[in-house]
This record gives sequence, structure tokens and C-alpha cells, in this order.
Amino acid sequence: MANKVAYHSMVVNVATGIGTQATISVFNQGTAVLATIYSDKEGTAESNPLTTDANGRFSFYADPGEYDIQVSGVGITTYRLEDVSIIGIYNEFVTSDPGSGEHRLRSLRLTSGLGIIVKYDGTPES
Repeated sequence: MANKVAYHSMVVNVATGIGTQATISVFNQGTAVLATIYSDKEGTAESNPLTTDANGRFSFYADPGEYDIQVSGVGITTYRLEDVSIIGIYNEFVTSDPGSGEHRLRSLRLTSGLGIIVKYDGTPES
């Protein structure tokens, strides 16, 4: 299935302010079950856990939803970020477009069918 959502982050050593290598494990929210993650938006499988690059950067794609992300490694006190929301916005789900000119976005709402409802302010920006 296409249209996976990208998640990008970085692990930084607080003492030095420099990115550091780490192991990243992505779990289904509130469980010890590793989530299915992908290497691109088309849904190519990615290994989980994954490793940051030498500068601490990492990224993966996932289905929209809630996840827990665990960071561990040499010299790192393992910690877990809970309830991380990964949400995507795809043009094909936008139900209406504003008139010409630039408009302020009023709200975005994710429907149960993973569609996005976009509401714009009625007044164009000047």
C-alpha cells in the first residue's frame, strides 16, 4: 500500500550537543510488539530496529497512527518516547480547495477512513 508517512529525527548527546549513533526500535503504541516500518512511501520493508547514521540521524516511513519509539545504544540510557503521532496529509484526500489567492488554514481533521478534511478561512490573506 502506498502513501506511508515519513518520520525523521536525530539522537543528540546532551553533554556535547553532537549527534550520536543509536539503535531505534519502533513499537506499536503501548506494547512490546515491533511495528512494521518502511524505507519509502511506497511501502518497501525496513528493518526494525534500525540504526542512526554517524551523526545520529534516522528516518523511516509508517502507516499513520500512534507509536512508541525507543532509543538505546552504547553509552545511552535507554529511553522510550510514548504516543508518538505519525500523521500524513495527502492531496488526494483534500475535499475542497479555496478560491484564488492565499488563504489561512483553519483546521485539519483526520477521518476514521484516514481521509483529511481541510477547512480554510473564508478571507484570502493579503
